[in-house]
Amino acid sequence: MLTNEMKRKIFMKLRMENYRASLRLEGLVQRPVATDKPAVASAVTTPKAKRG
Repeated sequence: MLTNEMKRKIFMKLRMENYRASLRLEGLVQRPVATDKPAVASAVTTPKAKRG
């Protein structure tokens, strides 16, 4: 059983995550860039051959 304090902490955490996500969607806040991962995945794909 969750106590009221635990419920409040969970609610506030989710509320803040949703608020930040909505700011990102509106373009008001930039998403933090991870230094160890590339910003754009460079997937090399070969073009499909046309048949016929």
